[in-house]
Amino acid sequence: MPAMTTRNAMTVARWTSGVLTVVMIYYFVTSDAIRSGNPFLVPDVVLTVLLPVSATLRGRLAVPAMIFALAWAAAVWTVSLCTYITRGAFADGANHLPLIFSGVVAAGLLAISGSTRTRAHEAERPAGGSRADGRTGR
Repeated sequence: MPAMTTRNAMTVARWTSGVLTVVMIYYFVTSDAIRSGNPFLVPDVVLTVLLPVSATLRGRLAVPAMIFALAWAAAVWTVSLCTYITRGAFADGANHLPLIFSGVVAAGLLAISGSTRTRAHEAERPAGGSRADGRTGR
C-alpha cells in the first residue's frame, strides 16, 4: 500500500473541510442556532469560517492551518457532545460522532504525512549539519 503523501492528505482534508462546512451551513439554516442564548454560536461560526478559509490556503501555511481548523471543529463538536451526555441525552448528540471522527482523522492524516515528509527530508541531509555551501550549521 503506498504511503499517504502530504498532497493526498491535503486533498482528503480539503474535501472533509468542504463537507463539514456544508453540514454547518445546513445546521444554521435549518435550526434555531442563530440566537443570543446559544453558547455555541460563536465557536460554530468560527469553525464554519475557519474550515473553508484554511482549505483555500496554499504553501507553507496550508497544512498547519488545516490541522488547526479541523482540530478546532473536532474540539467544538466534542464539547457540544459532552453537553448532551451530561444532560443524559446522548442519543440527541450522537450525530456529532461522525463530525468529530472525520475532523480528527483528516487532521491526523495531515500531521502524519507532514511528519513523515520531514523525517524523510532530514534523512536526505548530510550528517553533521552540512549546508550546501560546505560550511557546517554550527
